[in-house]
Amino acid sequence: MRPFLAAIGTAALAAWSFATPCLAQAKDDMLVVGAAVFTDSISPAAGGYITLSLVFQTWEPLVARDADDKLVPALAERWETLSPTHWRFHLRRGVKWHDGTPFTAADVKFTIDYVTDPKTVYVRKGRIAGIVATEVVDENTVDIRTAAPAPLLLRGLADIAVEQKAVTEKLGQREAHRRPVGTGPWKFGEWVAGDRYDLVANPDYWGGPPAMKRLRIRTISEGATRVASLIAGETHIIEEVPVDLLPSVERRRNLKVDSIESSVSLVLTFDTRKPPFNDVRVRQAVDYAIDKKTLLQQMLGGYGSVLDGQLVTKATFGHNPNLQARPFDLAKAKALLAEAGHPKGFDTKITTLSGRYLSDVDIANAAAGMMTAAGVRATVNVVEGGVWSQLDRNKEQGPMYQIGWFSVGDADFNTVWYTEASKRNYWTNAEFDRLWEQGRSTLDEAERLRIYHRMMAIMHEELPSIFLFGLPRISARLANVEGWQPSRDSLLRLHKVKVK
Repeated sequence: MRPFLAAIGTAALAAWSFATPCLAQAKDDMLVVGAAVFTDSISPAAGGYITLSLVFQTWEPLVARDADDKLVPALAERWETLSPTHWRFHLRRGVKWHDGTPFTAADVKFTIDYVTDPKTVYVRKGRIAGIVATEVVDENTVDIRTAAPAPLLLRGLADIAVEQKAVTEKLGQREAHRRPVGTGPWKFGEWVAGDRYDLVANPDYWGGPPAMKRLRIRTISEGATRVASLIAGETHIIEEVPVDLLPSVERRRNLKVDSIESSVSLVLTFDTRKPPFNDVRVRQAVDYAIDKKTLLQQMLGGYGSVLDGQLVTKATFGHNPNLQARPFDLAKAKALLAEAGHPKGFDTKITTLSGRYLSDVDIANAAAGMMTAAGVRATVNVVEGGVWSQLDRNKEQGPMYQIGWFSVGDADFNTVWYTEASKRNYWTNAEFDRLWEQGRSTLDEAERLRIYHRMMAIMHEELPSIFLFGLPRISARLANVEGWQPSRDSLLRLHKVKVK
C-alpha cells in the first residue's frame, strides 16, 4: 500500500513543480507557514485547537503551555493558592493592548465572567467551568475562586484568551472577534477565511518583538502541494508532512524535518444516537475489523503508537495500564455483525478533514477498506475546515467521523468531549459524566488516577469511538529557518522564528 501511495505523492510533487514555475517567493521580512487546515473563524469562542492556534497569535492567556505542554507564565507572571478554592494571580506589569491602552485586572475579570456566563457559547467553557467568582484586587492582581478544589485550573486557563474589556464593550463581541486587539506578539492584518491570515509584528510586545516583521499563515490542504510549496520557497514552514513524502523531503539538503510525539489521540467516533451504531456489538465488530498495527506501519511509517483500547496515550495522566487494544479478528467481526442482525453488513460513511492530522485521509480510506472486508461498506467523505466546523456545531458529522482529541497531558481534557458538559458528545453515560466531574474536583492525585482508570474501562467496554493512534507531529522547514519546533498541542509558536 505504501509504495503505491508514494508513487502518487512523488508524481503529484513533480506535476505541481512543473505546472507552477513562477511561484512568488516569500518576502524577505515575512514568515510564511503552510497550515494543513483552517477553520472559518478566528474567534476565541469558536473551534478547536485549529482555531486556537490562530487566536493565540494576537491574544494571550493568563497561563500558557510551552511546546512540551509544560505550564509557563504568560499574562500572569506568577500565581499562588490561598486555599484549595482560592487562587491569586499577579499580572505582568507594563503590558499594553495593541491599541496602546494598558492591560489590567479588569480585562481578566471581564473575560472570565463572560466565558463562564451560562448564556455565553464558548467552545472551551468547560475548561474553567469550576470558577464561581473572579475578583479584582488591584490593577495588577486578580483572585479566582472555584466551587471545589480545581486541579486543572491552570491548564484550563491556558486555553482561554484574555480579551480587552473596552474594545469588546465598544464594538460588541462579534466585531471584536473579527478584528482582534490583543496583547500578543502579532497584530491583526487581514483574515481571509479558508485562505490566509496576515499579521504584523507587535514592536512593543512584552516578550520582545517578533524576529520577523510580518507573518502569513496560509492554508494548503493537500499534502503534496504543501511540500511542493516548501520546495519552491513559497513557504518557510509546513505542517503535517505526508509520511509517503518524507523521503523526498529528507533527501533535499535545503530542507529539514522536525518531529515530536503529540498528545493527540486519533479516533473514529460513532453517532451512537442512531442505528446501526447504537448497538455496541456493531461498534465492537468495527473495532475487530480494523488492523491497527498494520495501519500504523503503512500509514504512519511506524511513528506514533496504537492506543491501548482507550482514549489517552501512555504518556497522559489517566492512562489505564490494564487495558489493551482489541486484536484484529475478521471472523469475530463478522460474527458480531450477524448477532446484531446485520449478516449481510450495511453501508456507512466516514467523515474526515484532509491534512489536519498526519495521513488522516489515507488512514480513513484504509480503515474503510478493512471495514468493507467485514461487511461494513464504508465510503470516505473528505470535507474542508469550514464545512467541518459547521457539521461539528450542529452535531451532524455523520455515522462515523475521524478526529484527534488533545489531552495536553491530562485525561480530563480529551474525555470532556464525551460528556454532556461539552455539548459535542454523541454517546452519553451517566457514570462517566459523574466520574469526570469528580476527577476535576479533587487535588488528590491518586484518587484522580483511580477515577480516570475507571473512565477508560467504561470507554473500552462501550466503545463510543475506535481508538486508533497516538499521533506524531512531523513538520518541515527551509534549512535557513531558526527557532522553530513543532509542539505537542499543535499550536504555532512563531514569534521567535527567524529566516536567516
